[in-house]
Amino acid sequence: MEPEARRKLIEVYESALQRHGPTVRAVLWDGDASQQTRFRVLSEVGPWEGASVADIGCGLGDFYGFLRDRGHRVAYTGYDIAPAMVEAARLKYPEALARFEVRDILEDGLPGPFDYLVASGTFNIRLENHEEFLRQMLSVMYSQCRRAVAFNALHPMQNSHPRFAELQAFCGDFYYEVGTEELLALCRTVCPHVEVRESSLYEETSELSYKHRDCTVFMYKDEADAAVR
Repeated sequence: MEPEARRKLIEVYESALQRHGPTVRAVLWDGDASQQTRFRVLSEVGPWEGASVADIGCGLGDFYGFLRDRGHRVAYTGYDIAPAMVEAARLKYPEALARFEVRDILEDGLPGPFDYLVASGTFNIRLENHEEFLRQMLSVMYSQCRRAVAFNALHPMQNSHPRFAELQAFCGDFYYEVGTEELLALCRTVCPHVEVRESSLYEETSELSYKHRDCTVFMYKDEADAAVR
């Protein structure tokens, strides 16, 4: 990752952690409900029992907590570039099955392979040459998965949203938005077996709802894994 991009991301998230403490606000979600909805959709890439999981841009490690609370025993490793986030995650989830490490996967690679690699919100903050950054990240992740990669991204804001003007002014160029077809085309440069979970399938969870803003992508290692979903 370019040094300026790394500096920007660390500053954004560590500042949020300092302001909000180890809560969903520290990882820039608007509430627990919206985070849980995103995790629920990501988890549909499973099955999870006994799987090894790498969470890229893990933040506070809450995807581990989500899986654990649903009875899934996984070998989880969370990676983040922000040292303060990693330390907070270690304090929040001190269990033996959860490990956390400061790592820039573009610079350092991954000590894989893992059954699943996931990324929730990891690609939302816009960086210079963001499409190439995303492609490189997905390429590294896909190269180290045995079963699948699952990640989410932000759709462009819909004009019909009642808070469109307010939200568009707030988001500006800060957040990375991408349409479904553009995202599919990018993913298919990395993986031939791609599935998109359209956001319209999911219920509203907050004022800025999942269905107005998000999509989730599954990149399967082979066609057989995709077929059983």
